[in-house]
Amino acid sequence: MSLKLLKLKGKLTRILLIVIAIFCVGFGFYFVRWNFANAIATRLDLKRPESRPVVDWLVNAGPSDPQTHYAAASLYEKTFDPGDLERSLKEYETATGLSPHNYLLWISLGRIRNLNGDVEGANAALRRSLELAPNYAAVQWAYGNLLLREGKTGEGFGLIARAAETNPEYARTAATIALELLEADVSKVREALGDTQTTNSSLTAIFSSQKRLEEAVESWSRLPAAEKLDKFKPLGESLVGQLAEEKKFRLAAAVVADMRPEADDKPAIGQISMGGFEKGISLRGAGLFEWQIGEGPEPQIGLSDSQKRSGRYGLFILFNSFEASQFRNISQTVAVVPGAEYEFDGFYRSDLKAAGLLKIEIADAAAGAIIGDAPLVLAGDWTTLKIRFAVPANSDGIIIRLAREGCAGPACRIAGRLAFDDFSITRQ
Repeated sequence: MSLKLLKLKGKLTRILLIVIAIFCVGFGFYFVRWNFANAIATRLDLKRPESRPVVDWLVNAGPSDPQTHYAAASLYEKTFDPGDLERSLKEYETATGLSPHNYLLWISLGRIRNLNGDVEGANAALRRSLELAPNYAAVQWAYGNLLLREGKTGEGFGLIARAAETNPEYARTAATIALELLEADVSKVREALGDTQTTNSSLTAIFSSQKRLEEAVESWSRLPAAEKLDKFKPLGESLVGQLAEEKKFRLAAAVVADMRPEADDKPAIGQISMGGFEKGISLRGAGLFEWQIGEGPEPQIGLSDSQKRSGRYGLFILFNSFEASQFRNISQTVAVVPGAEYEFDGFYRSDLKAAGLLKIEIADAAAGAIIGDAPLVLAGDWTTLKIRFAVPANSDGIIIRLAREGCAGPACRIAGRLAFDDFSITRQ
């Protein structure tokens, strides 16, 4: 391949080429400088002390780049110098003028205008951002809050409700704002934000954190049943923890029942869960109204298909310990009616040899006081165990548990087998 040299003839032609070359070099320099300024502005840490002179240089280096003006506006907005707020406003307006279809710039402009006391200008900017991005939660949230501050609650709540539905991160704050502005009138909050699962889940969390537990449970009850088994299960578990801490066991049982898909797994008022031990027991991680098994190796506890009175299984306990500290507790919390009288019925068999006394205790779940008990004696065949008790008027929970007494020292010999089956309580 041969190279051909082009001979330029004429002085005018050479001058034209020189001008073109100078223009290309100048344009290239401007282009590189503009892109460099844009890249720095995008990545600049505005919290560093040297950022102020840097952004000033960036604005000069890229005067037609909205990003450099946005960086300067963001920096000057965060200083404590009153004059910088005006500079920030100017830079936001310049950035918005250079990129008039960027809804985020309009949001920022609306915010800074509002800080400068220009409510009308803020309204215009946020209205423009909503026109550009009507379905974006950030836009709905910003404009909705401005309208609420102006007293336009109808339109304002409508926008923040839409934002909360689109972005769950806004949901709890939206409910908090509504409760404050509507003087904690929950019916008005639901009217303003909508009686939706977003609103009611937020109200559940808020009331639970404030220990307004009856209101929390009422909001929880409005959530879709299917969603309580999955989406809102962590919320329900948190609520149950609060209810248990405040000793509100009937409300807790209602919430737990909502999170159980099977009817026979749901805790009920005045009913022992798994009293026949047919569905097994959890050695770890048991729920509030399930059988709780203490940590440790002794005694050995499990289900037995040979030690049963009815059904498929009974609860079998094997003791072989000399140390008083080696005693795993077995217990269950049951929700009951305050002030009511009940009778506990159960069956057991035992060939234990023990230095102390084993017994079944019924305790008040609120105060911890024992309200009924019955000793476990030698019983070669299935023996009935009955305990009558009255629930204190200020309590709605009891604890049924295996207890031991008479072992004051470090040694307490217990050996042998113990089996339970068919536990129940009946209101008298």
